[in-house]
Amino acid sequence: MAKQFITRPQVRTRYNISDMTISRWIRAGRLPEPAQFAHRHYFDEDELDEADRRAKAEYRRARAEPPKHLPPHLQNNSK
Repeated sequence: MAKQFITRPQVRTRYNISDMTISRWIRAGRLPEPAQFAHRHYFDEDELDEADRRAKAEYRRARAEPPKHLPPHLQNNSK
């Protein structure tokens, strides 16, 4: 099966985010680097799907861990 690529505007629509957020997510590693053809950026849909699965797993793992810091009103004040 041939690879499917989507454009930057399609990525904006897919995640309902801005161009700036796309750039930030690429720098942070949340989104894969796009391929460039004829001065246009194209994102591999399979790589985006994998990035989504990875982000979902990281979110679930973070939710399962106890919080590292508690707000003052939830801390045990009996010392």
